[in-house]
Amino acid sequence: MLTSLMKYEFKAMARIFLPLFAALFILSCVNRLLINLPLSAPAIIASIISGLLIAGIAVLVFVLILQRFWNNLMTNEGYLMMTLPVSTDSLILSKLFVSAGLSIVSFFVVIASIMIMTSTWISLLDFAQAMRYILSYIHFDSPLIFILILQTITLVVMGLLCGILMLYACMSLSMLVNRRRILFAFGAFIVLSTIIQTLTVFFSYVIGAIGIFEHLDLMFESLSYFGMSQAVILTTLLLNTVGCAVYYFITRYMLSRRLNLH
Repeated sequence: MLTSLMKYEFKAMARIFLPLFAALFILSCVNRLLINLPLSAPAIIASIISGLLIAGIAVLVFVLILQRFWNNLMTNEGYLMMTLPVSTDSLILSKLFVSAGLSIVSFFVVIASIMIMTSTWISLLDFAQAMRYILSYIHFDSPLIFILILQTITLVVMGLLCGILMLYACMSLSMLVNRRRILFAFGAFIVLSTIIQTLTVFFSYVIGAIGIFEHLDLMFESLSYFGMSQAVILTTLLLNTVGCAVYYFITRYMLSRRLNLH
């Protein structure tokens, strides 16, 4: 059933974003052709339009992530969604996975359009040579490079999921009140962000006070580049995993135990 929900969610978002992606690619190709013309005005106009479209896609992705969750699960439409023979987990995960996938696809579409507008074969070769130089400077073996790339991708995905789940948790907490829910959700976001920053500063102060930083300095000095990267990546990945679990629990609890549609 999760697959069916994701398919429905993807179709709903694709109707909005596929025309935008197509328009961005067409404008990027047109802009790339106009750059070779002796007149600069058409290229400048096309670049401005492409830039506005890229910014619009970024804003629309964020707005749609909020809107789809809010309208489908937090308003009167939620009565229909909650009567479906699916679990609360499936409802949350379908929104989460499609939103994360849309964010990733939008990122690559934007990067591809920018490369179409600005890159040449010479610049691509320069980029490839620069990457080879960086990898040769780090002195990683090939298996270690593969592990590092895989971990970095996992870290980025987990960070994205954690950010989306935080938004879901803030919106779901608004069911604690009956009026001005959007304002309450925004306040919940401010409170959660403040709590996270406060805990980060507090633990940093405690760690510094008991002298752990000095031991960490000695540990990092004895590690290789790969060892240091592992320490940083795994620690960040652990924190993101804990954040995902906390935000998911809040969202699931509010939707399953404190449902208050309005």
